[in-house]
Amino acid sequence: MSIINKILILMTISVAPWVFAAEIPEFFTPIGPMGGGNAFTAVANDENAVWTNPAGISRTRKARSRNKMHLTKFPGIFAGANTESRSFYSALKSGTASSTEAVSENSDKLTTKPFWTRFGIFPVSIFELGKNKPAAFGLFLNNRSSARITSDDAERAAVESISDVGAVMGFSFANPSNNFSVGFTLRPTYRYAFEDKVDLSLLLDRKAFTSMLKDQSNVSTGLGIDVGMIYTYPDFWYPTIGVSMLNLPTGCKKDYLNPFSETRETVCGNVYSGKFSNEEALSTVDPTDLRVGLSIAPRLGRTLALRLSMDMHHIYLANGANSYGLSEIEPIKTLHAGIELIFGNPLTLGPISLRMGINKGFITAGFSLRSDFFSLEFASYGEDISSSTKSREDRRMLASISFDL
Repeated sequence: MSIINKILILMTISVAPWVFAAEIPEFFTPIGPMGGGNAFTAVANDENAVWTNPAGISRTRKARSRNKMHLTKFPGIFAGANTESRSFYSALKSGTASSTEAVSENSDKLTTKPFWTRFGIFPVSIFELGKNKPAAFGLFLNNRSSARITSDDAERAAVESISDVGAVMGFSFANPSNNFSVGFTLRPTYRYAFEDKVDLSLLLDRKAFTSMLKDQSNVSTGLGIDVGMIYTYPDFWYPTIGVSMLNLPTGCKKDYLNPFSETRETVCGNVYSGKFSNEEALSTVDPTDLRVGLSIAPRLGRTLALRLSMDMHHIYLANGANSYGLSEIEPIKTLHAGIELIFGNPLTLGPISLRMGINKGFITAGFSLRSDFFSLEFASYGEDISSSTKSREDRRMLASISFDL
């Protein structure tokens, strides 16, 4: 087994690994935008543009800047967990000390206490290739793991552990005033993924669990392609519209079990190829995600402004038997809205940004702190993990820190 496989297995078992049937699968959740409800399609003014709208790569620099390097962050470490992870871990630890039955007896409590963690790095640099032609290059490791016990199957935990390793290369083209830009990104990705139900006794046996991951994980590669556009009307409040399509439909997967419609569909997007032990895993394809967004930035003073933004994600399209995105996602889960308090010029990155928003029906909050040497971001947000029509929030927190070079 290669050294990269060994590293990913060790990372997987270090954070107890499940699939949330009602959670929309997304490739990368950016920390800063999540504080503002992830309504970032028409904003996209920092390194997170490569994950949300590649046209925003141009927005990281001033319109007539002659600088060749606009932004460099290293190592871009991020980590997070949900508020119930400790309770889940404690129950498993007590089961290790006594028996699997002891964990099963507490399953009623654990159904409301899922486990979720995320860890990774994202060093990135945005620089000028030519006049009004900025580019971005970054590397990423994105590891997310989750586990949950359901009341109808107290002897097993649904486990998901997905590790993505790859690079992101983005290019943007802007007009001289920088109020209109288009862009695209390429994301070659190596994915190591496990999604299945696991007996609790196996979860408590580290050696057996490691062996299972080695034998039953999907190992695959994919190439994600994203495109986007941003236009700002030259008005005092900078009204802006943004459109992006993530995971262009470069391939389609037949008989994909849509967790929302609970039917088999031909879903298009970034389809992965490789060695699959579980063909039913959701991570075998990253579905196409069409997004539109609007934002305005009313000024409160010379050095203070608000930014109001609203997005709609995962807009469903179909052509014959092919689905571009996932059908029957509840409308509330596609809506995102945010408000950001900006200290400084709203068209440039200021030292402090405070955010609040709505993400899929749940409140979000967060902030960004930037200096000449480092940046810190934090976000608290909720995800719906219910498998029924009645939503249930899983509160999550993410933070990232980088040195700015």
